[in-house]
Amino acid sequence: MFKEYLKLKNYVKVPWIYFTAGFIFMFLFGITNGISLSTTVPLMDRIFSQKYIILPKNFPPFLYNNLKEFINSLNRFSPSIILKYLIFFIIFVTFLKGIFFYLQNYFFKFFGMRIITDIRNKIYSKITYLSLDFFTKERSGEITTRIIYDVGMLTTALADQFPQFILKSCESCIYLAIIFMIDWKLSIVSLFIFPLLLGPVFKISKKLRKLGKNIQESYGKLGNLIQENVYTQQIIKAFNQQEKVIKKFEKENENIFSVGMAIIKRMTIITPFTEIMAAVGAGGIIFYGGKKVIEGDFSAGFFTLFLAGLFSLISPLKTIGTMYASLKHSSSALPRIFSILEEEVKVRDTGRKIFKGIKEKIEFKNVSFSYENKKILKNISFTVKKGEKIGIVGPTGVGKTTLIGLLLRFYEPEEGEILIDGENIKEFTLDSLRKNIGLVTQEPILFYDTIEKNISLEEKSDIEKVKKSVASLFISDFIESLPEKYNTIIGERGITLSGGQKQLLTIARAIYKDPTILILDEATSSLDAKLEEVLQAGLEKIIKDRTVFIIAHRLSSLRNIDRIIVLKDSYIVEEGTHQELFDKKGIYYNLWKSQFDNIKK
Repeated sequence: MFKEYLKLKNYVKVPWIYFTAGFIFMFLFGITNGISLSTTVPLMDRIFSQKYIILPKNFPPFLYNNLKEFINSLNRFSPSIILKYLIFFIIFVTFLKGIFFYLQNYFFKFFGMRIITDIRNKIYSKITYLSLDFFTKERSGEITTRIIYDVGMLTTALADQFPQFILKSCESCIYLAIIFMIDWKLSIVSLFIFPLLLGPVFKISKKLRKLGKNIQESYGKLGNLIQENVYTQQIIKAFNQQEKVIKKFEKENENIFSVGMAIIKRMTIITPFTEIMAAVGAGGIIFYGGKKVIEGDFSAGFFTLFLAGLFSLISPLKTIGTMYASLKHSSSALPRIFSILEEEVKVRDTGRKIFKGIKEKIEFKNVSFSYENKKILKNISFTVKKGEKIGIVGPTGVGKTTLIGLLLRFYEPEEGEILIDGENIKEFTLDSLRKNIGLVTQEPILFYDTIEKNISLEEKSDIEKVKKSVASLFISDFIESLPEKYNTIIGERGITLSGGQKQLLTIARAIYKDPTILILDEATSSLDAKLEEVLQAGLEKIIKDRTVFIIAHRLSSLRNIDRIIVLKDSYIVEEGTHQELFDKKGIYYNLWKSQFDNIKK
């Protein structure tokens, strides 16, 4: 288990200096705790009983000789003098204990929280840089659960449970030292019960790890259900699915309740079990030790110290058992966290050259791409000259969006290469390549932010440039009519806007970037026919001096572009101008005719 926790050092810088400081102050706290406990000897023998302190005969010789003179000095003082100085000594030691307790907690908490913060940053950063195929495999709710719930489990483990485990282990060692020094034989008899006490704890811990994994998976499913509910509200209401989604949620939520109660049942049984075992053993220990006092082997004060040390030992040992079980439970989150941190980054930014824009041409050379062993694109080859406008069409799911995703290096080709002016795009830095490519996606993607920030995607945007970007899209009047104008918050996923308005903002975002290469992936799919017609004039001006890829469902929008590429069954099956392909009466012609017939109907 602890090997898994130590594996965290492979991903983040562990602040060992804070751990060391915490350990030192924890040790000092344990020492002062032991000293504080030892004051029971003069308190019982010299003050309450008003008898002499008798050192145990089984005391280690080196300690016996050093303490003998000190004990004889104490025995010479009157009980009233010892009481006066003992009170001040106890207050002073308690003051030191308080300082050491505060410092060891602070440093250990810092140690744990620093690791957790860095791990959460690392996971979020890793997810941000993973290629898009990762997000087709993992559901968004599952990813969210790993960042929030799984890392949250580690927060408890590293910031609370782990420091407590170490602290109580240190305390246990000090209490063990005290009782063994007083009478090692009695100590061995006393400790005979602890293997019986801890055995069931380790067995419970194994079950807790399995239950912990189950509850994490359930939280992941619950997160997905919540996100789906929020995102699909229109469909849920339109198709009267409210009861169905509620029952689905309740079923998963009840599963979390059942597993959670199973965890609680096993965690809470540890404390009463250990207390019962301790009580049984305590009776025998008091009987045996009482005989030793009567026979004069040591004074009542030392037996009281022995009992205090032994009973003080029970509490940290119970805590060690509980913390071990909790750490085992929390460790079930580690494999899920490591699975993300160890996820292969398939698109690596290894380029050294700065891409400053296309000069001559873009070439796709024998490009193939597969997703989960299914060929999406096969042996794709074509060339696009600078300033050329290319249309990409084909049936749904043929790989049109994937093709332009390869140009943006969202994925890497399985075979072949993509060249710009004779240079493989891998030779360019990702930042410089993507800075020069503007993308408008089929589904408008907007952030919970102002209109201005959604267009510029910059902390400090050029407002004049923002206004210029929307001028040709005929939405300036709409934005100016809003109370906050460009500072209007558009809501999550742009919920306060119509589909057409959202799409126009994403086009404005691409224009603001002023790219040399522009990709329009069904960019006008959310616009009605009238608005699309008005927008076409503005788009013609926008794409005039750029190299443009247009993925279009409405084939009528491709009539005036330079060339159209038709994809089918993962291959390029036709290529040419609208008129050439129309006259050929092939696949493109059939797609066109199908759309035209549907419009007539």
